[in-house]
Amino acid sequence: HLTELVYAAGAGDRIVGTVDTSDHPAAATKIPRIGDVTRLDAERLLALRPDLVIAWGDGTPAEQLALLRRLGVRSLAMQQNALADVPDAVEQLGRLFGTEPVASAEARRLRDELARLRARYAQAKPLRVFYQVWDAPLYTLGGTQVATEMLAVCGARNVFADERHSAFAVDAESVYAAAPDVVVLAGSAAETVAWQARWAERPRLAAAFVALDPDLANRMGPRIVAGTAVLCGKLDAVRASKVAS
Repeated sequence: HLTELVYAAGAGDRIVGTVDTSDHPAAATKIPRIGDVTRLDAERLLALRPDLVIAWGDGTPAEQLALLRRLGVRSLAMQQNALADVPDAVEQLGRLFGTEPVASAEARRLRDELARLRARYAQAKPLRVFYQVWDAPLYTLGGTQVATEMLAVCGARNVFADERHSAFAVDAESVYAAAPDVVVLAGSAAETVAWQARWAERPRLAAAFVALDPDLANRMGPRIVAGTAVLCGKLDAVRASKVAS
């Protein structure tokens, strides 16, 4: 998501190295890889002679941040927790790279789209949603996670919004007790098929199932706004189907 934010700020051509999972936009796939989110290759990092390393505030292990300090590499830790933090981060990077015109325009576009979505679904019929991110064990997200805010933008409520843990395991009985109107399956295409098949093996859950690309929902980059729009559209289709039935 940090790679995506730098591109959104108009500075993608400044990136000399990134992590294995950086695959958007397409140009990002051509950037040299120097490790993953948990471990960087110090030799390869130093060989690139970066002026700055941008790190994920909560996601980069403390020992990796300590490594950067020992190597004497300047670093900037960035953390986005809410939807509004994404355009703010784009603007911050624009100021850092001197690409303010591009970054400001993108930040404005993101804010305008979020405002449009909030206005459109402000009066929508409320839906109760179970947001699934894994199946074995059954994992979901709590009230502090941005998915809960995305659901709220769409006029829906996370049935586990009162849980303060960001991510946690639940049992199927707790999901049945929560009586969701919708189950959002935020997994890959193959995972979504498998998860829905697993629900079909359990006693019937009176809920609609919708799939959501995790790259649009779990990465705190600019595509999360598009992911929110997709989520809102799918939930609204559920509302329409309930009216029709």
